Amino acid sequence: MNTTLYRRTDRKIRAEGAAQSAAETLAIGRGACRDLAVLFIAACRCLNIPARFVSGYQAHAETADGKRYLHAWPEAYLPGAGWYGFDPTHGVMVADGHVGICAGPEQADTMPVSGGFFGPVVSSSLNFEVEIETRR
Repeated sequence: MNTTLYRRTDRKIRAEGAAQSAAETLAIGRGACRDLAVLFIAACRCLNIPARFVSGYQAHAETADGKRYLHAWPEAYLPGAGWYGFDPTHGVMVADGHVGICAGPEQADTMPVSGGFFGPVVSSSLNFEVEIETRR
């Protein structure tokens, strides 16, 4: 399934917004890493395989602009083996270059900041920078 999603979907970085539904990603054949993770999780659950959403970074990711972006991937629980991570965005198994920050049953359970505001209309943004240093 990991390889099939990698081969059959058009992957695009999308910095904002929640994941698309699994049905939407399947229908349009395109999505960001979080969209592919949600689709993978839905497929696992259809097969009665427990799965969860992981949010984190890739230490070895190459991007056109050289920046690091938050990355997402699914993990599936394989009886007798435990939790295994898959990265359908890159068509690989999760390895030491993946740095998981949090995991939860759904994407919304892994959001780094959440909250609410009651009052006059305002806008806000959260700016951050992440530096990943690897040693070989």
